[in-house]
Amino acid sequence: MTKRMTVLLLGSGGREHALAWKMAQSPLVEKIHVLPGNPGMPTKDGRIVCIEGEIDAAARELKPDLTVIGPEKPMAEGVTDRLEAAGFTVLGASKDAARLESSKIFSKEFMGEEGIPTARAVRCDGYAAAVAALATWDVEGKGVVIKADGLAAGKGVIVTSNRAEAGQALHDFMVDGAHPVKAERVLLEETLHGREVSAFALCDGERFIPFGYICDHKRAFDGDKGPTTGGMGAFSSKDWPSEAARAFINEHIFAATLRGMQKRGAPFKGVLFAGLMIDGDDVKVIEFNVRLGDPEAQALLPLIESDIVPPFLAAARGDLSACAAPKIAGETAVHVVMASAGYPSPDMKLGEKIALAPVMNDTAQVFFAGVKDKDGALVSSGGRVLGVTARGATLAAARQQAYALLENISFSGAHWRRDIGRQ
Repeated sequence: MTKRMTVLLLGSGGREHALAWKMAQSPLVEKIHVLPGNPGMPTKDGRIVCIEGEIDAAARELKPDLTVIGPEKPMAEGVTDRLEAAGFTVLGASKDAARLESSKIFSKEFMGEEGIPTARAVRCDGYAAAVAALATWDVEGKGVVIKADGLAAGKGVIVTSNRAEAGQALHDFMVDGAHPVKAERVLLEETLHGREVSAFALCDGERFIPFGYICDHKRAFDGDKGPTTGGMGAFSSKDWPSEAARAFINEHIFAATLRGMQKRGAPFKGVLFAGLMIDGDDVKVIEFNVRLGDPEAQALLPLIESDIVPPFLAAARGDLSACAAPKIAGETAVHVVMASAGYPSPDMKLGEKIALAPVMNDTAQVFFAGVKDKDGALVSSGGRVLGVTARGATLAAARQQAYALLENISFSGAHWRRDIGRQ
């Protein structure tokens, strides 16, 4: 019998819990070591374990057959490059390829040079230039999107039709040293209208296979009100985008991106995430990310019926030629995030004990994110604490199941949106 694989998975959030959960279903996998993971991830059978330590040292000790990088920061810092140079097989973008996410300006200029459809934007180097550009912008009439150039953990984009709010965003990003987002350069971008979707492709540097479509909810409160968060929930739609839109996305966005990155000597290998705005037949890229989304992964992965480990391994090795697109269940999925009181502001109520009745079944799953262990119990340790995913034959059925599931989970101050999956 062929020796089963050891997998090293980097990350600690809900996305990584969903990845570990899905990869653990593969008959090819013996054990998944999540670094650092969180205490909601380990399984009783020992197939998923959490470890501590430094990434390179862990790889040398474990000698994993496959390393999967969940979040964007390690890729932007060159972890893929280091591990591959040491002889490890890694699913994750190189530091140069990760610029598609780590630099909004690189990404925007790349799309312009490659003819990839996107919103009109103005690059501003420095606070004075940004203030001057904003003064000429029809903020009240057409709105403005302000994007900080670097990685900002989902907090570096402001969409507004209020000039004072736009000016404050520039000051926050570029002047206020206490603000969590710090940028020397920003983009001012036109607002796009339509319906938003996240499209995913698994890439080997030259080829790709489509990996699904998920819609997410970024605002903190029902009706898309309140501040922008890392994501309060996500859902799938079986019949949207249309087949024509998907064909356009494959050729004019994913294939064009791979060709463009190859030309620049930075072939893209890993999961490419295109945030899209679709208005009728018009498709434009809002942004690129270089990983599965969070919480999109928690809605997408439970719908994939096929084994994801073989295509992950093939992409990491640089040859997807023998791989087909994953088999997606003929159902929909809804994922609802439970967040700490005060999220997404820095003033959050943490350390709350989580009461969790047995809730998992064949069509539902809990994925943990911001939790830690305290005296043998899970307590909240971050803004997005956990999320529940449910599948159903219809969106309404999946929503009903997900919200019923939430009734079995509680912690002090918990809040969640009650309109996830409503279209």
